[in-house]
Amino acid sequence: MTTLPRDTLPRSKLEAMLLELLRAYPHCREATLIVIRRIDIGLENGANWTLDSYNSGRALREHCDPAIKLIVPIVQKHFDIAPDA
Repeated sequence: MTTLPRDTLPRSKLEAMLLELLRAYPHCREATLIVIRRIDIGLENGANWTLDSYNSGRALREHCDPAIKLIVPIVQKHFDIAPDA
């Protein structure tokens, strides 16, 4: 099985994308922050970054945790984090 090459984005763009996707979930619209971090050894799915933390804001984490667990692997499949400048 071959994997398609991932696009590379700066950390800030990936974090903004993840936050926008999280806020698209009805009970997570008030999430305020997502922090990702670059990793040296790729994950099983080949990604070079992982979720470090997120702030659900006034939304309940019990609603946002399942959403973030769905979103992150999908985005990891398509995007790598660019080296820090």
